[in-house]
Amino acid sequence: MTSLQVREQIDAMSEEDRFLAAAYLHHLASEKDEAHRQKIDLRMKRMDEGSKVTLNQLERIHTAMESEGW
Repeated sequence: MTSLQVREQIDAMSEEDRFLAAAYLHHLASEKDEAHRQKIDLRMKRMDEGSKVTLNQLERIHTAMESEGW
């Protein structure tokens, strides 16, 4: 498939499908980025050591962000 064909396919997608395609392309790019991998590894290590967010904390953060227009 040529890049022109890919662009045509993307142009024909719904907004939601374009969003998902963009997220997938970002994932692929991040997967190859060593600095990103190291950051994820560090975050996973902190979580394994108990540094986590409870559901209640997450809900409060979400509500606060919504009220601020996020």
